[in-house]
Amino acid sequence: MENANTKYFLLRNVQVTMGAYDYDAFVIYNPHGQDQEFVSLMTQVLTSPPYNLRLYVPWTDNNEPFEAVATAENIEKRCKKVLVVISAASLESDLFHFQLKVAHSMSPGARSRKIIPIRLDSTEVPAVIRFTTSCDYYKKELRVFVWDRLNSAFCNCDDNYKSRISKAVSLPEKRALPDLIPTSPLKRVQSWWRLKASVA
Repeated sequence: MENANTKYFLLRNVQVTMGAYDYDAFVIYNPHGQDQEFVSLMTQVLTSPPYNLRLYVPWTDNNEPFEAVATAENIEKRCKKVLVVISAASLESDLFHFQLKVAHSMSPGARSRKIIPIRLDSTEVPAVIRFTTSCDYYKKELRVFVWDRLNSAFCNCDDNYKSRISKAVSLPEKRALPDLIPTSPLKRVQSWWRLKASVA
């Protein structure tokens, strides 16, 4: 039994080290009223085909109760990204702000694009993530595109591959300028008319 437990913990550490996540996203929201209804709908849609995402939704029957340290570890080690459901009610929750600050500290400057805001009303995005692009679910004409946009945010992007490509096609450090600068098209046209007039 000890060998099995040891193998499990070793495998678990290897998965965390290699960047394997248990969930695709941690959901930050206020578990009351409109927010809860939307998160239930979002979970139903995104965890079903064709998306098949794995969402960690706090305050559900199959998750442990809120605890600050455990929440920070879940956001950092177990979840690839963070979905932030923003509404007037969510901004009144201290737990919402705590989880949002933890998620922001994992991705300062949004370089890894870890945080994905979703607005349920016209409430302004909190200042710490105002520089990120939000999905505006409250705009009815855009709702048909929301689920596809959220799914596309989870596409795997290899940053190392991108850096290799940019280095491969990088421009030379110095460019040699030509000794003679050719005349402009306007000057060539003027000289042609002068030549034609002299011949005539």
